[in-house]
Amino acid sequence: MEKTIDGIKFSVAPFQVTEALRLKSYLLKKFGPSLGQLLGVLQGGLPENASLGDIKLDGEVVSHAIEKLMEHLGEEEFESFIKRMFRNVSASLTKDGAPLLLSFSEQAFSTSMDIVFTGRLFTIYPVLLLVLEANYPDFFGKMAQGFGSKIQKILTSEPAGQSSKSETAS
Repeated sequence: MEKTIDGIKFSVAPFQVTEALRLKSYLLKKFGPSLGQLLGVLQGGLPENASLGDIKLDGEVVSHAIEKLMEHLGEEEFESFIKRMFRNVSASLTKDGAPLLLSFSEQAFSTSMDIVFTGRLFTIYPVLLLVLEANYPDFFGKMAQGFGSKIQKILTSEPAGQSSKSETAS
């Protein structure tokens, strides 16, 4: 899967099946509370031919979700998570007039991160969405089609017996 984000062409190859399964379990354990919040944004589904990376997210929603994510990860664990997610990512860009193709392999990770994301740290998040979409299109497609708001409600612990205005109106 390929996508140009912030002027850089990112390519993502899917994980091996075993790693994809292990990572999915990790993501659900670590990010369950924020996953519900992020998927709530997708409750109406994606427009036709759109991808997760095309969604225009409200800065406040994203910042609150990132804050929730960070509650579950220490500094070193976050770096390890990013390395794991970027393992099958490459970036094509032009630097000082010369074309560059960078990988985020274990050996090249720090150098590639510095070259690609210096001055554009927020670009990491749409790339993470691209990695998730490349590896779990069925999961996120199903979640986006109505489950997001239900998960949001469960994870925010709305008291039993109370319902939102939209539910009481239906």
